[in-house]
Amino acid sequence: MSQKLPTLPTLALILIVLLGSIALLGASSATPRLEIPQMSSVDDGTSVAVSGILVDFRSYDAGVENLVLMDPRSGTTVKIVCYKGIGPSPSQYAAIGDELLVRGEVSQYKSSPTVFTDNEGVSVLKKAEFVLTVKLLSTNWALFEGDEIVIRGVMMQSGHRLYDHDLEHSIMVVSDGVSVSQFDDKEVLVTCELRYDDSIMSLTLVVESVHIA
Repeated sequence: MSQKLPTLPTLALILIVLLGSIALLGASSATPRLEIPQMSSVDDGTSVAVSGILVDFRSYDAGVENLVLMDPRSGTTVKIVCYKGIGPSPSQYAAIGDELLVRGEVSQYKSSPTVFTDNEGVSVLKKAEFVLTVKLLSTNWALFEGDEIVIRGVMMQSGHRLYDHDLEHSIMVVSDGVSVSQFDDKEVLVTCELRYDDSIMSLTLVVESVHIA
C-alpha cells in the first residue's frame, strides 16, 4: 500500500507550529530583567539582568572589580562582582553616573543581594550626561559625594547655578579658575565634583570644565 505524503500546505503548517514552539521555549528560558528593588526576593543561583546607575567601583589586582548600581527611582543599591574576562573591564569604559546593564547570577550573601558576572556581562546603556540630573544628585547626594561626574543642564545666574531643564531644581556652581559666566542661559555639559559644603550647608558642583552641549 502506498503512503500518502503530506501536501505543501500541511508541511507549511507543521513548520509554523515547530517555529512557534521554539520561540516559546526561547522566551521562557530568557534571562529575566529585574529592577534593583526586586533583587532581595530572588533565589540564589538565579540568572538575571539588572540595570542601574553606577555610583561606585573598585578594582583589585586579580582583575576583579566591585561595582555598585543604584535604582534611580528608589535609591536602592545592588553590589556587582565582576570577574576578569576576555573583553575590557568596566573601569576601562564606564564612569560614575553611567547607566549599566548587568547579566549575571544572584547570590543572597548575608541577606544582601549580589550579582556575580564577568566583563562580558556588563554593558553601558547610557552615558552619565544623559542620566544624571540635579534632582537625582540632590536626592541621592551621599552616593555621589566626592566623585567626578559629567552632568547636563542649563547654566544660569551668571554661572553661579546649574538648573535641570524644567528649571525647578538647581545646584550651586563653584568655578574657581574656570570662567563660566559666558555660558549663562545655555545648555552645557559640566565636568565637576559633587561636594557638600558644611560652612553653608549646601551641595556644590566644583567645576573642572564646561562645554556647550
